[in-house]
Amino acid sequence: MRFIRSIVLWVVAFSLAENCVAQIPTENSMLWEVSGNGIKTSYLYGTIHVICPDDVKIDTNATLSFRKSEQLYLELDMDDPALNEKMQKKMLNKRHLKSLMNKKNYEDLANFFENRVGYSIEVLGMIKPFYLLSFTYSPMIGCSQPTSIENQFVKMATEQNKEILGLETLEDQTKIFDNIPQKQQADLLYDYVQNFDKMQNSLLEMLNQYQKQDLVGLMQSASVSNLKNEKFEESLLAKRNEKWAKAIPQIIEKKSTFFAFGAAHLGGENGVINLLRKAGYRVKAVL
Repeated sequence: MRFIRSIVLWVVAFSLAENCVAQIPTENSMLWEVSGNGIKTSYLYGTIHVICPDDVKIDTNATLSFRKSEQLYLELDMDDPALNEKMQKKMLNKRHLKSLMNKKNYEDLANFFENRVGYSIEVLGMIKPFYLLSFTYSPMIGCSQPTSIENQFVKMATEQNKEILGLETLEDQTKIFDNIPQKQQADLLYDYVQNFDKMQNSLLEMLNQYQKQDLVGLMQSASVSNLKNEKFEESLLAKRNEKWAKAIPQIIEKKSTFFAFGAAHLGGENGVINLLRKAGYRVKAVL
């Protein structure tokens, strides 16, 4: 499961950058309360998908709001017993990475993986290029076993006997990347590796802002990224936000729910917060 979560974090550098306009929420919080229109009071929580275990901190407000909720909704149903097997099948490629790159670029990539990541790209080459990004996050954030905020909420839900559900399926997520030609994926992977130090500095800054719950600063920092891509943004954020904003009211008509998904989906004119507000719901920061 860390593969798809890691990919989402890679695109956060440009996905956070979109829609920084007047209607963006100005409060600095990762926790938002949703109420009104006869629904059960529920909560939205912005997550980050790859983080060192020692940096995972769920504050008192989030802990109490989670306890008051009846169920947990993540981007995916992470307690699906078949999820890892499905993911392993999705990540395999029919072509070796070597066939997608020229000799020099492949050698550069091989050296990077051997020296910075500690893996042989020759062995990993039958994994789709986008999924190879997940192997770079340990050296990037400085810990051997990265985790996610979602994992902490899964643990809390299990301890409190709450049902864990997903806003979308694995197929919904992976088709976004499968629609990108393999050659283009390989080129993006190479560019990422070539700019690794720059990406690392940017990501560490965003992780620092995330830990401070500085949602506004997080989005502003990402706006300087050179990875902005309107087509990706539409597929990764806008379309998914619209779909989730339609699904959430139906879910919370019946049960008080704690939603935890990538922080990039919260803000902006086309973010989930603003879309729910436009639909007539009260969405306020829990500070």
